[in-house]
Amino acid sequence: MTTETLKDAYGNILGSIESTADGTQVLRDVDGKIRGFYDPSTNHTRGPGKQILSKGNTLRQLIC
Repeated sequence: MTTETLKDAYGNILGSIESTADGTQVLRDVDGKIRGFYDPSTNHTRGPGKQILSKGNTLRQLIC
């Protein structure tokens, strides 16, 4: 698993995206709370309750 830290223009940490070997990603906010999921097999971004939010990987837009 790899983790990418997301920062704003001032260097403040906003959250992170954890990626697994199969391409699945989990978005967490700065407090570690799950904010979304991306599943490459369906090409959908889902919210914390697993509801479909969009087609494609839009995790970065959820953290702003």
